[in-house]
Amino acid sequence: MKSEGRINFVSSYEPGKDAIVELKNGRFVDVINGRYFPPETRVIIQGNKIKAMPGLAGEPTDIRPDFTIDLQGKAVFPGIFNTHCHGSYTMTTVSPTMRDNRLSNRFRDQQIAKTMEECLAHGITHIRDCKIDDLRILQEWREKVSRGEANGPRIYQAIVVTQPKGYFSPPQTLSWRLFSMALGIPIIEYEKKESGIVVFPLDATDQQVRDAVKRAIEERGAEYIKIGEQREDLVSFKPVNTIMTMEQLEALVDETNRRGLKSTMHHMSVESFRRGVKAGVSSLAHVAMDAELNEEDIKAFIAAKCIIEPTLSVAYDVVWPVKGHPSENHPEVLKIKQFRDRTIARLAEEFYIPELKDSVLGSHQRLSQGIMKTLGIRDNTPLFRYYAPAGIHGVRNFRMLFDAGARMACGNDGGIPPCTPASLNYEIGMFDLVLNSDGKAARFSGADALRLCTMSSAEAMGLEDKFGSIQTGKVADLAIVDGDPLADLHLVGSRVAALIYDGKLKIDNCGLKVERAATP
Repeated sequence: MKSEGRINFVSSYEPGKDAIVELKNGRFVDVINGRYFPPETRVIIQGNKIKAMPGLAGEPTDIRPDFTIDLQGKAVFPGIFNTHCHGSYTMTTVSPTMRDNRLSNRFRDQQIAKTMEECLAHGITHIRDCKIDDLRILQEWREKVSRGEANGPRIYQAIVVTQPKGYFSPPQTLSWRLFSMALGIPIIEYEKKESGIVVFPLDATDQQVRDAVKRAIEERGAEYIKIGEQREDLVSFKPVNTIMTMEQLEALVDETNRRGLKSTMHHMSVESFRRGVKAGVSSLAHVAMDAELNEEDIKAFIAAKCIIEPTLSVAYDVVWPVKGHPSENHPEVLKIKQFRDRTIARLAEEFYIPELKDSVLGSHQRLSQGIMKTLGIRDNTPLFRYYAPAGIHGVRNFRMLFDAGARMACGNDGGIPPCTPASLNYEIGMFDLVLNSDGKAARFSGADALRLCTMSSAEAMGLEDKFGSIQTGKVADLAIVDGDPLADLHLVGSRVAALIYDGKLKIDNCGLKVERAATP
């Protein structure tokens, strides 16, 4: 039986890096075609890669392993991706009290460690951090993992490149600094190399925009470029007039492409959806929620070969019935509330350290009672009014994109509380809620969930040549689970029975035996 609490990390793995290890008696999932490989299929690992898959046509059958691992008939699928999250954020709620903030700041390091370990424990081997204020936080964590001092997934860093006074680049006034300090948000001037945000002038020329992309890559180590496009202030959610021109946006995307990186664009409006598609961004994060997309929008998106990361968990985090708002009794909003009510206790128990669980649950109780204040004094209702349409127009737009066959990747915006980067299973739960409970025939299956979280997400991040499927030549990241993930989509992103990470047995919650192969 696998442990539901403690994660059994393997401290000593006998096979050396050049040893040949055979995985047998497993049900290996072909995520591309949504089925299992033939039952006689075995996987041969050498180093960190899959060397061969005997049992498949054209694969060698004469490779003699040094070690074997009997997988006990369990299902095996590739390590999964969280393409959009925030690994350094440890806030327990979007509407915190002073006590909530003190606790999240005090226990930040412990919660980050918990989050990173839980990523692996849930089969998540890749996360893309899509915005961080202080780059040193996750850089330090990556170094710990590389030195073997900590456990965590591969972390890929996106750097925000944007205009001043925008959603991700508010003026660093005294009031903003005081508010950030209260929330525990690091204050780093945008000009410093430690900042995860690069700002170009409001009237920037084409070259100045391109130079900003260059700084993000060469100075701050960007592996992806994040574009922030939202016409509302991050704190008050009042409209702002600063937004990059179409020429600046196109230059930003073109320079990103020219340097071999992918771009992801934060958007919340139909206008931004259209601008992102026209500019040729690699992917759009979130779903337009201010109005409804039309068929021409969907066709243009598909023709552009763009990918969308819907992050439906944003609705889980911030869509609440707001008294007096038109959405208060909307069926979709109430459905999200009911789903959250059913699952929040389990989320707090599974993904937060003991010191922070009560903050998660206490906030849920306050918000359920309509108490929407930050720090106990500031009215946070504008935030919830702003995001209410995500449960209405956002849900409809998502369904339209899904039903039209739009390319999608799996990210949950984790770090925006209460979800964390490790709680990707709740994103799958939201897909299930939105697509399989609207009165129509279920149209999102376990095969769809697996493809979404593996190959489709690997493609969104440009990593499909190395990861995303079980194939000869790819890195051996393998999640091993009890049950049938093709039949039960909720197994995707749930606790694994075991994990092979970078070719080695990393987690063993089910007593797998690594045995020396019999001498011929």
